[in-house]
Amino acid sequence: MAAVARDIFPFLPLPAAFDWTDGRVVVDKIASLDPPFTGVPPLVAYATRLSHEVGRLDAVGLGRWADAAGREAGMSEERVRQLYAETSPASRSPDPALSATAEGYPTKGHKTDIDSRSEDLVSPLSTISGSATAAVEQSDSGRIWGNVPPRNPDFTGRESLLLNLQRSLEAKSKASVLPHALHGSGGVGKTQLAVEFAYRFGERYDLVWWIPAEQQTLVLQSLAELGQKLRIPGTQEFTQAASLVIEALARTDLRWLLVFDNANDPNELAHLIPSSGGHVILTSRNPAWLDVWDAVKVDVFDRPESIELVQRRGTDITDADADRLAEKLGDLPLALDQAASWQTATGMTITEYLDLFDQHHGELVARGRDINYPVSIAALVKLALERLQRDSPALAQLLEMFAVFGAEPVSVGLLRRGRLGDIAPPLGRALRDSTRLDRMARDLRKFGLAKVDVENRIQVHRLLQVALRDVLDGERLNRARTNVHRLLGAANPGDPNVDSTLELHAEIAPHVNPSGLIYAAEEDSRRIALDQIRYLWIIGDNEGSRRLGEAAVKAWRERADQPDLGPDGELTLLATRHLSTTLLSLGINDRARELAESTLDRLRNNPDFGPDHEHTLWTAATVSAALRVAGEFQKALELERENVELYVEVFGAEDVQTLRNRGNLAVNLRMLSDFQGAFEIDEEIVQRLDETLTEQARPLLFAQSNLVRDLYGLGKYDEALALQRRTLPTYRRTMTDRHPEVLLATRTFAMALRKTGKYDEALQVARDNYRDCVARYGEAHQHALAATMTYANTLRVAGSLSEARGLAMDALARYRRTFGDRHPLTLVAQVNAAVIQRSMKNLAEAQKLDRDAYEAMADILGVNHGYTLCAASGLANDLALVGDVQGAYRWSSETLGISQQSRGPDHPYTLLCAVNAAFDRIEVGEAAEGEEDLATAVEALGELLGATHPETLDARMGRRAECDIEPPPT
Repeated sequence: MAAVARDIFPFLPLPAAFDWTDGRVVVDKIASLDPPFTGVPPLVAYATRLSHEVGRLDAVGLGRWADAAGREAGMSEERVRQLYAETSPASRSPDPALSATAEGYPTKGHKTDIDSRSEDLVSPLSTISGSATAAVEQSDSGRIWGNVPPRNPDFTGRESLLLNLQRSLEAKSKASVLPHALHGSGGVGKTQLAVEFAYRFGERYDLVWWIPAEQQTLVLQSLAELGQKLRIPGTQEFTQAASLVIEALARTDLRWLLVFDNANDPNELAHLIPSSGGHVILTSRNPAWLDVWDAVKVDVFDRPESIELVQRRGTDITDADADRLAEKLGDLPLALDQAASWQTATGMTITEYLDLFDQHHGELVARGRDINYPVSIAALVKLALERLQRDSPALAQLLEMFAVFGAEPVSVGLLRRGRLGDIAPPLGRALRDSTRLDRMARDLRKFGLAKVDVENRIQVHRLLQVALRDVLDGERLNRARTNVHRLLGAANPGDPNVDSTLELHAEIAPHVNPSGLIYAAEEDSRRIALDQIRYLWIIGDNEGSRRLGEAAVKAWRERADQPDLGPDGELTLLATRHLSTTLLSLGINDRARELAESTLDRLRNNPDFGPDHEHTLWTAATVSAALRVAGEFQKALELERENVELYVEVFGAEDVQTLRNRGNLAVNLRMLSDFQGAFEIDEEIVQRLDETLTEQARPLLFAQSNLVRDLYGLGKYDEALALQRRTLPTYRRTMTDRHPEVLLATRTFAMALRKTGKYDEALQVARDNYRDCVARYGEAHQHALAATMTYANTLRVAGSLSEARGLAMDALARYRRTFGDRHPLTLVAQVNAAVIQRSMKNLAEAQKLDRDAYEAMADILGVNHGYTLCAASGLANDLALVGDVQGAYRWSSETLGISQQSRGPDHPYTLLCAVNAAFDRIEVGEAAEGEEDLATAVEALGELLGATHPETLDARMGRRAECDIEPPPT
């Protein structure tokens, strides 16, 4: 004791007669000292150093005293552990805290900063938007201009509207964004006004972005594209991209303008509009916008504006003729533009045009049909169609197809891809002639019937589309619908799981619902809808996928007129399977399982398919996933074993489909704590894929991440970390940072960092992963909950106990609401919450959580399952801390025995169980045996994890070990 004291405190001003041999005198003298500038109480430093110089039993006692005294004095758990490591013989170079000179001691009243590591928990989106903001700023090398339609060189009038809109945006959007809705009936020029505003005032903005807003999927797609322009990482998946981009825009210093064109439902768009930072314009015919934000009424032209437009667009039209035309067309800009363009293209006089117009107008009025737009538009369309039918029947047919297409542009390239469809002549022949097709697109523009942009995309005004549907008779409208269905069917690229098909699927997507592809007469056309359900799921538009899937399943189940339809039809069954996958992604687990199981039964019992058909095997894999999510791990394993055997029979052992489903089998084994069995499967899969694929291939990266999870479960933390650290950058480059698979791999990376003792890095990775997952999935999704618990576990070991407890208890409550009280994942969260409660000395709460969890786990999973063993270990700790030494020893020794059999004697958790059992053996009076057990366990732990690993140091200090749980993904 004297030597240790003199070594640590050589500067002490002691009398010559001071008795260094009297331990009490030495301790009293050291205790009277003030802490040095490092904030370590001298007596804690002394006891910690002394614990390395005495026998094992005394060392444990001194370590525990120093731990408790240091924590009482305000030191963090990590700082006490660091002090213990610094005073060990292996680190004998003195720390300033221990070798401080007299000058290092503070004067009275000196305030010490013991641990500044505590973090305040902030909103998940605040950090996401913070990182996104940085990306926005980096892109500010020039003006960002996206998807704005070409400027109309003949734009006329509207001067007061433009100036008032600009002033109102500047005045009313200073503190927060107040969107301005350009509202008016169809054809008054709302879109043209917004386009002109973007060009006229665009120089005032750093970013101008045009968003087609008629369908929510298109809004999400446009925002994802904007995210890529802003270099915000991980914006490939549309739903998440929208969230990241909106938050980034709300925080950036860039001056920006967003234009949402043809916005429909305010409820669908409200959450996709930034709260602050810029300007938003919407165009809409929906009067609901009048009650939501500032509305700018856009009406028909004043007569001088009408005359000006007609004379600009027409040829040699007098003021009087222009006035007559404007009067007849009600000063409606769309009608005036089309009429003037037609006059120029045909050379028809205004008198001739008005005579024809009156004829068609009279026919329409005589029909007595109710239409909710100016009848003049219908008359114009009828006039044009009649003339085209006579002079250019193929062009008339092409125009008629736009009665069925959606409102978004249709590229000439898409028309070419669909040329092999059985399109009715003469249009079918024209589509196969590239030169003629290009000329037809130009003619639609020349006659004022469509806009054609620089990318050769044709867009017919929505009002003209409505008029087309009204003026076409039933036969011609049905022919147009059939032509659209066949063209899209021929253009459909097929399996959306192939990345190269996604761009074309995106172009087809806006036309699926408007053209009624679900109800198409031919299977090839209906199959587009099937592929689109999957496509929308792949791009992250789960709600869009669900809506289309629900509609398709309902419609196809009710039809029995085609062999692929009806309850047992192939398309119906495949759509139901896709829908169940989407529902699983949305966390609608019970309905997903119900659909998957019923589909599997139908496929197995259908003579056209049977148990070994590809569709059946794929559906069985979906059922297995649903069973895992439901916590029925054993049932899922049995189904997956059967499925893999069938895959081998049907595809062969080397086929990529078989390998993928063997990977699913390994997932089931992991959920049952058979990490060795899973490792053997995944190792073989990685070897096979590594022989045939590049390192960037998604299947290989996914298989490698599964192998990392196996290594983690086996306690081979260093190997797990090395492999995940090597592959994760490639995974991120290939799939983007926030792809679901990358998010799962990043969580595993954080877990491995923590288990290898790299707490600082683990904390940062876990925090980012938590926030990314919450932003991607919402707080109640299983992946977000798992990331939350990983973050809470990391906060605990980093010493931020209050934050850890808040997160863990919130996650536990959500697990209970989402999965139920007895679901294995809920029980896992319960065990982790108990560890944190115990760390905060909430012993009664911890014991209740552990006991309830153990009893349920033993019943559901069995006493040998890894989760159950962790609950048992926690319960032993609870008993030890409340003084029930006999009960603690009984639980810890029994848990150790089972762990040795289940996990193996060298697994880190087995060694931690051995440490706890040794502590308990000492406490029940078997000191010699317990000391020997402890020495053996600590030595093995040091060899496995490292002598300076926090778990090893904790064991040497006498701290009881905790076995938290990080469940692999289902």
